[in-house]
Amino acid sequence: MSFNAKDMTQGGQIASMRIRMFSQIANIMLYCLFIFFWILIGLVLWVKISWQTFINGCIYWWCTSLEGMRDLIKSQPVYEIQYYGKTFRMNAAQVLHDKYMIWCGEQLWSAFVLASVVALVICLITFF
Repeated sequence: MSFNAKDMTQGGQIASMRIRMFSQIANIMLYCLFIFFWILIGLVLWVKISWQTFINGCIYWWCTSLEGMRDLIKSQPVYEIQYYGKTFRMNAAQVLHDKYMIWCGEQLWSAFVLASVVALVICLITFF
């Protein structure tokens, strides 16, 4: 074994370069899988639920997330709810207590969970 500084550090430099190359390739693969995961979720949601249910479910979950701040808002926002060609105007309190909107929110949540599981399984199969 040589005690020359070049010989002693070259192995570490090569290992470091290999680790950097591996991390770059792994980064690209995980980025592609991340994009693929969200595309699959979108496709499964598109197949599983209607556009009306999706929009109304999003409005329900939006109102649910803002429920704690409802008292701080001076003028309550009014949401236009589409119901089979008819348009209803509701505020956040009405959205949160309407049975149809609750149903849309539950449908969106269950479809999202199903889509996430399906996309995760497909991405894991693709990765391995």
